[in-house]
Amino acid sequence: MIREKYEPRREALERELTACEDVKAAADCLGRTLERLRIDARAEADTPALRRETDRLFEAAKQAALLMMSVTEADISVTPKPLTKKEKLAQALPWVSAGAGLLLAAWMVLIGQSAAAVVALASAGAGVGQAWLRRGDDTSGLRARTRVNVYELMRMTDRLTQAMDDSLAQAVQEQAALPGAGRTELTGDVLTPVQMLMEAVYTQDGEYALKAAPQLVSALNEQGIELVEYAPERREWFEMFPGTEDGLTIRPALVKEGKLLARGQATEVA
Repeated sequence: MIREKYEPRREALERELTACEDVKAAADCLGRTLERLRIDARAEADTPALRRETDRLFEAAKQAALLMMSVTEADISVTPKPLTKKEKLAQALPWVSAGAGLLLAAWMVLIGQSAAAVVALASAGAGVGQAWLRRGDDTSGLRARTRVNVYELMRMTDRLTQAMDDSLAQAVQEQAALPGAGRTELTGDVLTPVQMLMEAVYTQDGEYALKAAPQLVSALNEQGIELVEYAPERREWFEMFPGTEDGLTIRPALVKEGKLLARGQATEVA
Protein backbone atom coordinates (compact mmCIF):
# COMPACT_ATOMS: atom_id res chain seq x y z
CA MET A 1 0.00 0.00 0.00
CA ILE A 2 1.60 3.24 1.19
CA ARG A 3 4.95 1.62 1.93
CA GLU A 4 5.11 0.09 -1.56
CA LYS A 5 4.66 3.53 -3.10
CA TYR A 6 7.10 5.19 -0.71
CA GLU A 7 10.08 2.87 -1.26
CA PRO A 8 10.69 3.82 -4.95
CA ARG A 9 10.67 7.50 -3.95
CA ARG A 10 12.88 7.13 -0.86
CA GLU A 11 16.28 7.55 -2.54
CA ALA A 12 15.16 10.62 -4.50
CA LEU A 13 13.66 12.13 -1.34
CA GLU A 14 16.93 11.67 0.55
CA ARG A 15 18.86 13.40 -2.24
CA GLU A 16 16.42 16.32 -2.29
CA LEU A 17 16.57 16.72 1.50
CA THR A 18 20.37 16.71 1.41
CA ALA A 19 20.32 19.51 -1.16
CA CYS A 20 17.86 21.66 0.85
CA GLU A 21 19.40 24.90 2.12
CA ASP A 22 17.39 25.18 5.34
CA VAL A 23 14.66 23.62 7.46
CA LYS A 24 11.81 25.34 5.59
CA ALA A 25 13.00 23.97 2.24
CA ALA A 26 13.24 20.48 3.76
CA ALA A 27 9.71 20.76 5.17
CA ASP A 28 8.36 21.81 1.75
CA CYS A 29 10.19 18.91 0.08
CA LEU A 30 8.80 16.33 2.49
CA GLY A 31 5.32 17.85 2.18
CA ARG A 32 5.38 17.48 -1.62
CA THR A 33 6.39 13.82 -1.34
CA LEU A 34 3.59 13.10 1.13
CA GLU A 35 1.06 14.78 -1.17
CA ARG A 36 2.12 12.61 -4.12
CA LEU A 37 1.81 9.52 -1.93
CA ARG A 38 -1.65 10.63 -0.81
CA ILE A 39 -2.88 11.00 -4.40
CA ASP A 40 -1.57 7.55 -5.38
CA ALA A 41 -2.95 5.84 -2.27
CA ARG A 42 -6.33 7.55 -2.60
CA ALA A 43 -6.66 6.39 -6.22
CA GLU A 44 -6.51 2.76 -5.06
CA ALA A 45 -9.06 3.14 -2.26
CA ASP A 46 -12.16 1.10 -3.13
CA THR A 47 -14.76 2.94 -1.03
CA PRO A 48 -15.50 6.52 0.05
CA ALA A 49 -14.78 5.49 3.64
CA LEU A 50 -11.29 4.29 2.75
CA ARG A 51 -10.63 7.45 0.74
CA ARG A 52 -11.63 9.56 3.73
CA GLU A 53 -9.38 7.46 5.97
CA THR A 54 -6.49 7.91 3.52
CA ASP A 55 -6.94 11.68 3.52
CA ARG A 56 -7.09 11.71 7.32
CA LEU A 57 -3.89 9.70 7.65
CA PHE A 58 -1.93 11.92 5.28
CA GLU A 59 -3.19 15.11 6.90
CA ALA A 60 -1.96 13.78 10.24
CA ALA A 61 1.33 12.79 8.58
CA LYS A 62 1.91 16.32 7.29
CA GLN A 63 1.40 17.73 10.77
CA ALA A 64 3.76 15.08 12.17
CA ALA A 65 6.35 16.04 9.55
CA LEU A 66 6.29 19.64 10.76
CA LEU A 67 6.86 18.42 14.31
CA MET A 68 9.77 16.26 13.12
CA MET A 69 11.35 19.32 11.57
CA SER A 70 11.16 21.19 14.88
CA VAL A 71 12.77 18.42 16.95
CA THR A 72 15.31 17.12 14.44
CA GLU A 73 18.88 18.04 15.32
CA ALA A 74 19.89 21.08 13.28
CA ASP A 75 23.32 21.86 11.87
CA ILE A 76 24.06 25.58 12.37
CA SER A 77 26.62 26.98 9.94
CA VAL A 78 27.74 30.62 9.98
CA THR A 79 28.91 32.14 6.72
CA PRO A 80 30.21 35.67 6.06
CA LYS A 81 27.78 37.99 4.42
CA PRO A 82 29.14 39.94 1.41
CA LEU A 83 30.01 43.52 2.47
CA THR A 84 28.76 46.58 0.63
CA LYS A 85 31.14 49.31 -0.57
CA LYS A 86 30.03 51.52 2.29
CA GLU A 87 30.75 48.80 4.85
CA LYS A 88 34.17 48.10 3.30
CA LEU A 89 35.01 51.81 3.47
CA ALA A 90 33.92 51.99 7.12
CA GLN A 91 36.18 49.06 7.97
CA ALA A 92 39.14 50.53 6.07
CA LEU A 93 39.01 54.04 7.60
CA PRO A 94 40.57 53.12 11.01
CA TRP A 95 43.47 51.41 9.23
CA VAL A 96 43.96 54.40 6.91
CA SER A 97 43.97 56.69 9.95
CA ALA A 98 46.54 54.46 11.69
CA GLY A 99 48.76 54.45 8.59
CA ALA A 100 48.59 58.22 8.25
CA GLY A 101 49.51 58.56 11.95
CA LEU A 102 52.59 56.37 11.50
CA LEU A 103 53.75 58.35 8.46
CA LEU A 104 53.26 61.61 10.34
CA ALA A 105 55.20 60.27 13.36
CA ALA A 106 58.10 59.25 11.12
CA TRP A 107 58.13 62.71 9.52
CA MET A 108 58.11 64.42 12.93
CA VAL A 109 61.09 62.32 14.04
CA LEU A 110 63.02 63.29 10.91
CA ILE A 111 62.48 67.01 11.44
CA GLY A 112 63.26 66.76 15.14
CA GLN A 113 59.74 67.31 16.52
CA SER A 114 59.76 64.61 19.21
CA ALA A 115 56.64 65.80 21.06
CA ALA A 116 54.62 65.89 17.82
CA ALA A 117 55.96 62.46 16.89
CA VAL A 118 54.65 61.04 20.18
CA VAL A 119 51.23 62.53 19.50
CA ALA A 120 51.23 61.06 15.97
CA LEU A 121 52.19 57.62 17.31
CA ALA A 122 49.37 57.80 19.86
CA SER A 123 46.95 58.68 17.08
CA ALA A 124 48.15 55.69 15.00
CA GLY A 125 47.78 53.38 18.00
CA ALA A 126 44.23 54.61 18.58
CA GLY A 127 43.37 53.87 14.93
CA VAL A 128 44.76 50.33 15.18
CA GLY A 129 42.87 49.72 18.43
CA GLN A 130 39.61 51.00 16.94
CA ALA A 131 39.99 48.75 13.89
CA TRP A 132 40.75 45.73 16.06
CA LEU A 133 37.77 46.32 18.37
CA ARG A 134 35.39 46.77 15.46
CA ARG A 135 36.63 43.50 14.01
CA GLY A 136 35.63 41.65 17.17
CA ASP A 137 32.27 43.37 17.77
CA ASP A 138 30.84 43.75 14.28
CA THR A 139 28.47 40.85 13.52
CA SER A 140 26.43 42.60 10.82
CA GLY A 141 28.38 40.70 8.19
CA LEU A 142 27.40 37.26 9.54
CA ARG A 143 24.29 35.15 8.96
CA ALA A 144 23.23 31.75 10.30
CA ARG A 145 21.66 28.90 8.30
CA THR A 146 19.96 25.85 9.80
CA ARG A 147 19.97 22.48 8.08
CA VAL A 148 18.17 19.32 9.13
CA ASN A 149 19.83 16.07 10.06
CA VAL A 150 18.88 14.13 6.90
CA TYR A 151 19.75 10.72 8.33
CA GLU A 152 17.54 11.21 11.38
CA LEU A 153 14.73 12.72 9.33
CA MET A 154 14.72 9.81 6.86
CA ARG A 155 14.68 7.32 9.75
CA MET A 156 11.65 9.06 11.26
CA THR A 157 9.93 9.26 7.84
CA ASP A 158 10.43 5.51 7.36
CA ARG A 159 8.71 4.86 10.68
CA LEU A 160 5.92 7.31 9.82
CA THR A 161 5.08 5.69 6.46
CA GLN A 162 5.15 2.22 8.05
CA ALA A 163 2.74 3.36 10.76
CA MET A 164 0.44 4.86 8.10
CA ASP A 165 0.59 1.64 6.09
CA ASP A 166 -0.33 -0.44 9.14
CA SER A 167 -3.20 1.90 10.01
CA LEU A 168 -4.62 1.86 6.48
CA ALA A 169 -4.35 -1.94 6.30
CA GLN A 170 -6.30 -2.17 9.55
CA ALA A 171 -8.94 0.17 8.13
CA VAL A 172 -9.27 -2.07 5.04
CA GLN A 173 -9.77 -5.12 7.26
CA GLU A 174 -12.36 -3.34 9.37
CA GLN A 175 -14.16 -2.16 6.23
CA ALA A 176 -14.23 -5.71 4.84
CA ALA A 177 -15.69 -6.99 8.11
CA LEU A 178 -18.64 -4.59 8.02
CA PRO A 179 -22.07 -6.03 7.05
CA GLY A 180 -22.62 -5.61 3.34
CA ALA A 181 -18.95 -4.87 2.62
CA GLY A 182 -17.96 -5.48 -0.97
CA ARG A 183 -21.49 -5.12 -2.27
CA THR A 184 -22.15 -2.72 -5.06
CA GLU A 185 -24.11 0.40 -4.24
CA LEU A 186 -27.24 0.78 -6.38
CA THR A 187 -27.59 3.95 -8.44
CA GLY A 188 -30.39 5.39 -10.52
CA ASP A 189 -29.15 3.55 -13.64
CA VAL A 190 -29.73 0.24 -11.87
CA LEU A 191 -32.91 1.19 -10.05
CA THR A 192 -34.80 2.22 -13.19
CA PRO A 193 -34.74 -1.24 -14.88
CA VAL A 194 -35.58 -2.82 -11.50
CA GLN A 195 -38.68 -0.62 -11.39
CA MET A 196 -39.53 -1.75 -14.93
CA LEU A 197 -39.27 -5.38 -13.84
CA MET A 198 -41.59 -4.74 -10.91
CA GLU A 199 -44.03 -2.94 -13.22
CA ALA A 200 -44.05 -6.04 -15.44
CA VAL A 201 -44.82 -8.16 -12.37
CA TYR A 202 -47.72 -5.92 -11.40
CA THR A 203 -49.15 -5.78 -14.93
CA GLN A 204 -48.33 -9.42 -15.79
CA ASP A 205 -46.58 -8.19 -18.93
CA GLY A 206 -43.68 -10.53 -19.72
CA GLU A 207 -42.63 -8.70 -22.90
CA TYR A 208 -42.24 -5.44 -20.97
CA ALA A 209 -40.05 -7.24 -18.43
CA LEU A 210 -37.69 -8.34 -21.20
CA LYS A 211 -37.28 -4.70 -22.28
CA ALA A 212 -35.74 -3.92 -18.88
CA ALA A 213 -33.05 -6.60 -19.20
CA PRO A 214 -30.69 -4.76 -21.64
CA GLN A 215 -30.90 -1.59 -19.54
CA LEU A 216 -30.07 -3.55 -16.40
CA VAL A 217 -27.09 -5.25 -18.06
CA SER A 218 -25.81 -1.89 -19.34
CA ALA A 219 -26.17 -0.31 -15.89
CA LEU A 220 -24.23 -3.14 -14.29
CA ASN A 221 -21.47 -2.86 -16.90
CA GLU A 222 -21.18 0.86 -16.13
CA GLN A 223 -20.33 -0.11 -12.57
CA GLY A 224 -17.72 -2.61 -13.74
CA ILE A 225 -19.88 -5.68 -13.14
CA GLU A 226 -19.73 -8.45 -15.72
CA LEU A 227 -22.34 -11.15 -16.40
CA VAL A 228 -20.23 -14.26 -16.94
CA GLU A 229 -21.56 -17.41 -18.58
CA TYR A 230 -20.53 -20.90 -17.53
CA ALA A 231 -17.20 -22.37 -18.63
CA PRO A 232 -15.36 -25.40 -17.20
CA GLU A 233 -12.49 -23.22 -15.91
CA ARG A 234 -15.04 -21.07 -14.00
CA ARG A 235 -16.95 -23.99 -12.47
CA GLU A 236 -16.40 -22.72 -8.89
CA TRP A 237 -18.48 -19.62 -9.74
CA PHE A 238 -21.59 -21.70 -10.49
CA GLU A 239 -24.05 -23.97 -8.74
CA MET A 240 -24.46 -27.06 -10.89
CA PHE A 241 -27.87 -28.69 -11.49
CA PRO A 242 -28.62 -31.91 -13.37
CA GLY A 243 -29.88 -31.43 -16.92
CA THR A 244 -30.06 -32.94 -20.36
CA GLU A 245 -27.37 -30.63 -21.77
CA ASP A 246 -23.93 -30.22 -20.23
CA GLY A 247 -22.63 -26.69 -19.45
CA LEU A 248 -25.85 -24.78 -20.15
CA THR A 249 -25.96 -21.42 -18.32
CA ILE A 250 -29.17 -20.94 -16.38
CA ARG A 251 -28.11 -17.86 -14.48
CA PRO A 252 -24.89 -15.89 -15.15
CA ALA A 253 -22.38 -15.20 -12.40
CA LEU A 254 -21.78 -11.58 -11.39
CA VAL A 255 -18.07 -10.63 -11.31
CA LYS A 256 -16.28 -7.32 -10.67
CA GLU A 257 -12.54 -6.90 -11.22
CA GLY A 258 -12.04 -10.65 -11.08
CA LYS A 259 -13.92 -11.01 -7.79
CA LEU A 260 -17.13 -13.01 -7.55
CA LEU A 261 -20.14 -10.99 -6.36
CA ALA A 262 -22.86 -13.60 -6.91
CA ARG A 263 -22.69 -17.23 -8.05
CA GLY A 264 -24.47 -18.31 -11.20
CA GLN A 265 -26.26 -21.53 -12.10
CA ALA A 266 -25.55 -24.05 -14.85
CA THR A 267 -26.46 -27.60 -15.87
CA GLU A 268 -24.48 -30.79 -16.03
CA VAL A 269 -25.41 -34.21 -17.32
CA ALA A 270 -25.79 -36.58 -14.39
